Amino acid sequence: MKTLLIILFLTLTASAQTFTRVISLSPAITEIVYFTGNGEKLIADTRYCTIPEEAKKKEKIGGIINPDIEKIISLRPDLVIGMNGNPKSIIETLKKFDITVITFKIEKIEDIAKAIKEIGDTLSNNGNKKAKEFLKNYKQAEKKLSHCIKGKRILIIFSTNPIYTAGNQTFLGEIIEDAKAINIAGDGRYKTISPEFILKHKPDLTIFISMTKNNNSLLNFLKTKTIHISGKYLLKPGPYIIKGIKELEEKICQEN
Repeated sequence: MKTLLIILFLTLTASAQTFTRVISLSPAITEIVYFTGNGEKLIADTRYCTIPEEAKKKEKIGGIINPDIEKIISLRPDLVIGMNGNPKSIIETLKKFDITVITFKIEKIEDIAKAIKEIGDTLSNNGNKKAKEFLKNYKQAEKKLSHCIKGKRILIIFSTNPIYTAGNQTFLGEIIEDAKAINIAGDGRYKTISPEFILKHKPDLTIFISMTKNNNSLLNFLKTKTIHISGKYLLKPGPYIIKGIKELEEKICQEN
C-alpha cells in the first residue's frame, strides 16, 4: 500500500518534477528503464546489469543484495528504483538521506507489466503503451512456444546439486502454463526436488536454464530428455524474457 501511494504521488507530480538521475538496484529494473526509452536517465546500476549492452557502460554501485550506499549517495540520484531481492535495510537507509526510492515486487508476468507501466509513467509518461506492448509480445511468443510444448509435461531446473526448480507461482512456471503445457513442479515458487521426484513424475522434457555450462550427468542417468538454454534472458523478470521465450521456442521446435 505504501509503495502504491508513493507511485501515485510520483505520477500526480510528474509535471512538477522530472527525474533525470536514476539508479537501478536490479537487472530487471534496468531492463525496464531501457524498455521504456529512459536509458539516458540511468546514471548507475548493479554489476549484474548487462542487458541491454548499454547498461554495461553505466557506473556500477555493487550487487543486488549489497549495493554500496556511500557510492549511491555520492552520485546524487533524484530517484532510486529497487525490487524484491534488495534488502529492506538498504532501502530504508537511502530514504533517510531524502532520496526518493520506489520498489516493486516482481514475481509473475503481470508484475512485470505493472512495473513497466509505473516506471514508464514516472519517467516518460508512456507506461501504459509500453506495458501493452510487452503483453502483446509475450502473448505472441507464448503462442509460438505452445506449438512445440502444448500438453507436454515440463520440468524447469537451474542446477543439479541440488536440483532447483520453479513452481507455478513464478514467472517461469507461468511461461510453461501459458504455453498450455504442464509444469510438473506444481504449485509453489522456487524449490528443490529429488531425483526420485523426477523418476516419479516422468517429464516429457526437462529445460535446463543456466548462465554457465553445467554437468548434466544426473539427468543423463535419469534418462530424461533435456535441452540446455542460456539464462541470459530467462532468469530475470524483465521485458527481455521475450527474447528468452523465442530462444526456447526455437531450440525446442528444432529438436522435435
